[in-house]
Amino acid sequence: MNDLTLVYSDEFKKHVMDRAHPESPERLEHTINAARELLVECKETIEIIKPETIEKEDLLSVHVPDHIAKIEAISKAGGGIITLDTTLNEHTYDIAKLAAGATKLAVKVVDENYSKTSFAVVRPPGHHAETNSAGGFCFFNNIAVAAEWLISRKGYRRVVILDIDHHFGNGTSHIFYHRKDILYVSIHAHPMYSYPGSGYPTEIGIVEGMGYNVNIPLLPGTESIDWLHSLIFASNIIEQFQPEIILVSVGFDALSGDPVGILNLNNNAFFGAGYIINQLANRLCKGKISCTLEGGYKIELLEEVSKKFFKGLLGYKPKIMEKLQEIRISNHTNSMLSQVKRALTDYWEF
Repeated sequence: MNDLTLVYSDEFKKHVMDRAHPESPERLEHTINAARELLVECKETIEIIKPETIEKEDLLSVHVPDHIAKIEAISKAGGGIITLDTTLNEHTYDIAKLAAGATKLAVKVVDENYSKTSFAVVRPPGHHAETNSAGGFCFFNNIAVAAEWLISRKGYRRVVILDIDHHFGNGTSHIFYHRKDILYVSIHAHPMYSYPGSGYPTEIGIVEGMGYNVNIPLLPGTESIDWLHSLIFASNIIEQFQPEIILVSVGFDALSGDPVGILNLNNNAFFGAGYIINQLANRLCKGKISCTLEGGYKIELLEEVSKKFFKGLLGYKPKIMEKLQEIRISNHTNSMLSQVKRALTDYWEF
């Protein structure tokens, strides 16, 4: 069994929105280079495999037919505009299907015990894609497709999606908003100051899904220690849910200086996040973790932060974890977590 399997193809570079667009093909080069360096540096078994394109049946499990047809038609016509920041070229439809297929394959290799942990190094990202619309650089909801496949085709009863991208994954949240078999937990920049303008603590789900949508919004300038304390807070809820696998939407756009971010994390925050997720999975679900790439646009930092996150996933413990015991959470973040507790007090123990 591999310790870490990455799913990647150079084909992902064919989707281009604009030469100046932050969601650029160059993003993936730095992340996959980090993995290749780890192949040499680490004793663990790490493999890079090629993706498989998604079947339309899988897309239809979370998207309406008209949405899929719209993306296909615009792309086949040579490209066009969905929103001002979300555009297509002639390759977008095929590459978006490949990204969804890569995310499903990453989940599949963990489900089948081929690998303990996996990471789909993909673009375009997916967590802003709604059932019936694209937006926020996203066309199909990669992680939602994979989660639904686990539930409907593999018989899983409890799947958690942990979203640590800078932005609230409105698409993923809304797709499963009425469900209790998929727990969605997101740590993101406060919607009052950041796209997509939703993801408040009071958005907790509907009908059977009430309490199974957990939003932890953080104020502009939030730093690494507070963010990691928030992740530990989220881990307490995940532990009560007892998932059979942990799926992670990973975005590195919370790093300080990211062109579309307002948080102030350093690389070691993601080292710590990888380690916390590793420990959580070992306690709850035999170490089963599958990640997919979402955002992260400060190109010069992506190789180092990717490497640190991968090392955390492999169980390497960073020094920043010691600081969590020494440095208390700030008053403003503590206040935000109190709001989350109030919204969810009828559903989880705090």
